[in-house]
Amino acid sequence: MSEVQPMRIREEIMQVAELKSEDEHISKSAALKQFLHSGVEEYLLGLCSKGRISLGKVAEILQRSVYDLHEIAKEKGISLGIGVKEYEEGRKLAKSLL
Repeated sequence: MSEVQPMRIREEIMQVAELKSEDEHISKSAALKQFLHSGVEEYLLGLCSKGRISLGKVAEILQRSVYDLHEIAKEKGISLGIGVKEYEEGRKLAKSLL
């Protein structure tokens, strides 16, 4: 479901939206929606990388597959899982506890 939200948008941002709309042959409204979606996507992936939201929930909100989100995160340089360093630290910790 979508909702109409009146908002003020600075003239400079509208100029960028107009440029995008001309370049991509879309409406200014569509350009603004794309900007908004891109920002929401990046924000949610950032929350996911910090462990504040699950990847499944992000996939549900964005209506994308988990696999798509892994690719998008990789393109944006956002780590969604543990890296080699974290893996090694966890392994050392586990060994020390055993």
